[in-house]
Order: sequence, then C-alpha cells, then structure tokens
Amino acid sequence: MRSQKDGVNIHSKAIKKTLILTLIVCIIAVGSATYVQLKAQSEVTEKCSYLDPITIDLLAFIAALFLFVEGIARIIEHPSASLKRQATRIIRVAFGAAIMTLHIIQFIHK
Repeated sequence: MRSQKDGVNIHSKAIKKTLILTLIVCIIAVGSATYVQLKAQSEVTEKCSYLDPITIDLLAFIAALFLFVEGIARIIEHPSASLKRQATRIIRVAFGAAIMTLHIIQFIHK
C-alpha cells in the first residue's frame, strides 16, 4: 500500500510535467501568433487594425482570457491526470494565450 507521501509525489510529478508542457505549447502558440501578425502587418501599407472597433478587440481579449484562466484552473483541478487527458486543457490555454497576443498587438497598432 502506498503512503500519502507517495501519492502526493505522483501528483506533484504529473502536474509539473503538465505545466511545463503547457508553458512550452503557450510559448510556441504566442510566438507563432506574433510572427504571423507582425508579418501580415508589415505587408499592409496602412498601419491599422483591420478590426476598427476597439470593442471587438476588448471582447475577444476577455474571451481569450477566459479560455486561458479556465484551462489553467482545470489543469490544477486535476493534478494527477495524464498528459493525454490534459491535452485539450493545454490546447485551450495555448489558444487563449495566442488570441490575447493577437489582440494586444492589434490594440497597440490602432
């Protein structure tokens, strides 16, 4: 029979792996979103966001923030879940981070 300490150690290792993979996937998603957005903006002669109303950027940012926070909350809620079970949560967090990045860049260029 495993002790309580072994159970905590297993949870700790699983959540560490999940959070490290989440960070890596977020960095890749944010980097890709930044590259695509800046590359597209450099090819446009008029330097402005193609989504004129700032409310669009604000609403999209809030929705992306929800995805990000909700995904992190679910990852932390299930610390012993395997990476395979956490995959959709990791993708949710990465999408949220990428969408927030896009709308921050668009807001800066308005």
